[in-house]
Amino acid sequence: MDRRITKTQQAIRKSFFDLLSHKKINEVTVADITKRADIARSTFYLHYEDVYDLYDQIINNLLSGLTNRFDRLYPASTLASNFKNLMQELINYVAEQKSFFQVLFKKDSENKLTNNLINLFTRRILKIEKITQANKQAYFEILFTVTGAINIFINWLMRDSDTAPYELSNILNQILIKLE
Repeated sequence: MDRRITKTQQAIRKSFFDLLSHKKINEVTVADITKRADIARSTFYLHYEDVYDLYDQIINNLLSGLTNRFDRLYPASTLASNFKNLMQELINYVAEQKSFFQVLFKKDSENKLTNNLINLFTRRILKIEKITQANKQAYFEILFTVTGAINIFINWLMRDSDTAPYELSNILNQILIKLE
């Protein structure tokens, strides 16, 4: 991709997150974003349809980053000893994108992002493990584990800046070993 396009999109995203950190999404306008990013409105519309399209693309990119790492490591990580690698990779990605995730979860008053993550990872694991919802025991074990792990991630992001990513992956790994 052209470096100018990349820089423009980064400026748009940064401006959007700066605004989103102190405004609700429905209060953020294209004019606000373009003024803060120092670009023309027409430039914004070359990349995005509106503020909600920008928001959706950001969410999709962040989720894609998580799912790519998950898909690459999960099948090889089903053993407890390898699960730590998966957790470490996911936590490192979240830590790299920490400011974005913090703003998104802070604005997630209806828990849409949280529920999307839970559903996304639950469906992926069910598919990989070839488990149907008819197997209620296995389904609820997976749902319980995914929901717990995601909520630990969110709590860590929003409240616990003292725990290092490596330490958090160790803690999660120990919890999951106990659940086996």
